[in-house]
Amino acid sequence: MSAPAPSMRARVTRTDWDKLLTDGAIYLLALGGFYVGFKTLYSLALMVGYPTDEAMVVASLADIAILAYSRKAVREVKAGRSAWAIRLIVAAFSLGTFALQLRSAWPHPVSVGFHILPPAVWIIGHEMMLRGELRQAKKQLREHEIAQGLRPTPLPRLRRTWWLLDPYHTFTVWRLTKLWEQSPTFVILQEAARREHEGETIPRAWQGVLATGGQDEDEVRDRFIKALPPVPEKGSRTNQEIAAFITRATQLAGEFDIECTGKLLADILDCDPAQVSRIRTALREGKFKRLALTSA
Repeated sequence: MSAPAPSMRARVTRTDWDKLLTDGAIYLLALGGFYVGFKTLYSLALMVGYPTDEAMVVASLADIAILAYSRKAVREVKAGRSAWAIRLIVAAFSLGTFALQLRSAWPHPVSVGFHILPPAVWIIGHEMMLRGELRQAKKQLREHEIAQGLRPTPLPRLRRTWWLLDPYHTFTVWRLTKLWEQSPTFVILQEAARREHEGETIPRAWQGVLATGGQDEDEVRDRFIKALPPVPEKGSRTNQEIAAFITRATQLAGEFDIECTGKLLADILDCDPAQVSRIRTALREGKFKRLALTSA
């Protein structure tokens, strides 16, 4: 028996309105650029001797090619491939129409500005959208490979202030971290023990880690994230599922003795911090059932 179709309210709740509005605005800008480009290319085609019907086809080819190759590039990016060749083709067609529009407006400065604006806005917006899709696809692929054991779990990064204030010893820690494939805290503990045994001075940059007994905040945070239940899938999750996840995350944060901030939860859930704040407020007011998710 097939599952019942989701209600209209559920579909509205699961819709990523921010992404929908952003992509819609980009394609609205694209339509404006296409229209201006078509009118310019059509007039240029008539000027160089094309008949009316052929001039319309020639003027449409560039815009249709940009639209078709753009959609192909988006599909490739969603599959986890960079699609650089297709993106270069899109950029070439866009810059070609840009050059023709610039030529038709030259040398009047106001006319040049009006002809530059539409293709420039479209190219920048299209590239930003593709880069966002590419980052998301690579993130999902990386997480899948880590879960399958095909890629090691990323090690905690060294703080930028360490590189700024003590670059020499920070480079030593970074080098051994890569060679040993161990966390920076483990490397510092081992190197500090070796230096102490050999009578060498322990760098001041490492003394903060030694004073806390090697309990690095990044490592505690990583263990906390690993202990969390599976994150509800973005795009198909409801506020009730997010509320249950936040409830369980808050319980685990108390066990790990870390602060479960709204920003931390938003980073884990990959959503707007304002949404997390609204749901946490609703939880405090008893508008959601306080369901605790069991860890896997």
